[in-house]
Amino acid sequence: MSLGEVKTNDDAGISAQADDANEKHQPRDSPPSSNSDLSQIRSKTDSAHPPSIWSRLYRTLFWTPQRLRWDPAKPPKFSLGLNILFGFAGAFTVANLYYNHPILNILAEEFNVPYVKVSDIPTLAQAGYAVGLLFLCPLGDMFERRPFVLSLVFFTATLR
Repeated sequence: MSLGEVKTNDDAGISAQADDANEKHQPRDSPPSSNSDLSQIRSKTDSAHPPSIWSRLYRTLFWTPQRLRWDPAKPPKFSLGLNILFGFAGAFTVANLYYNHPILNILAEEFNVPYVKVSDIPTLAQAGYAVGLLFLCPLGDMFERRPFVLSLVFFTATLR
């Protein structure tokens, strides 16, 4: 039974199960909350079925240190410093789209290309940014973030 569902009882109005679930603020079918519980479950399933080479490779490549793992008991705090850092990172990322505008005429002269051709640079840069937002942001919600980001960094680093 989830938190959203409440069984009604003729005498009490709410069953004891719903009270217990509301007191714990956690659905009964939720996964274990501590890392030790998760490691015990993993060791039980690992002993029953040895991991394949792909799962061992995945765990090796995308290993996360203990201090960076999600702990529901201690969620990370979004401090003022982190907020400022994200603000600057977002501002400079978007500013990269506009750094080439003042030098377009210099690029046209230097590469002996008509100005109309050079004006495609900012257009394609902004179109690429929009396509990235359109396709990569939803993928970040569909996949685990750490492996996804590491895969993207590896992919872009190996592009020619």
